[in-house]
Amino acid sequence: GDSIVKLSSAGAVADYFTPYDQLALDQGNLDLCAGGVILLPDQPGLHQHLMLASGKNETVYLVDRDNMGHFNAGGNTNAVQTLPNIFPNGVTEPGNYSNPVYFNGTVYFSPVEDTLQAFQLTNGLLPTTPTSQSAVTFGYPGGTMAISANGANNGILWAIQRTTPGVLRAFDPANVANELYDSQQAGTRDTLDTTAKFTVPLVANGKVFVVSVSQLTAFGLLP
Repeated sequence: GDSIVKLSSAGAVADYFTPYDQLALDQGNLDLCAGGVILLPDQPGLHQHLMLASGKNETVYLVDRDNMGHFNAGGNTNAVQTLPNIFPNGVTEPGNYSNPVYFNGTVYFSPVEDTLQAFQLTNGLLPTTPTSQSAVTFGYPGGTMAISANGANNGILWAIQRTTPGVLRAFDPANVANELYDSQQAGTRDTLDTTAKFTVPLVANGKVFVVSVSQLTAFGLLP
């Protein structure tokens, strides 16, 4: 497939986007949307209704949900914006495997064998280099992320690092170079075992829940 498809309520194809190099993606097992897609809030500029995707081919795609562009064999000019080769790390299949997240006008990625990276939107477009990035590098398959916030305030970007033991990390979403917490800081008190592949941290009722290979861990404030 290697296409992003919009369906009507009746299940018919209403629109679609296919990158120009879809055959190479198919032959190389370079999944177009390995990390899934996100629908952005309405943006200023020419394209107000946008969606964003990235996968194993190292490229980020920004697509107009009202006019997705179909297929153009001459290049990805049918997309609003592409950032090619922006996530080049990873030995066999590089790119992005985890769902990006959005908060306060910024999109966050955690690609394979790379830092966690923030991209602040301007007039509905992404910068060509990260606005900020973490000091820590996330190995295979990258970090899985979630945002907690009180509306637009007090945001925390949570990310799970799949190692042995696994690590839950918290970052300042305004600048992800600032790490607020990690589960290794208090010795063995907060330590995880090996985290399950592609597990996303769940934030609810003031706690962060993390599934690992043999346990469910709830992180929260101490009494």
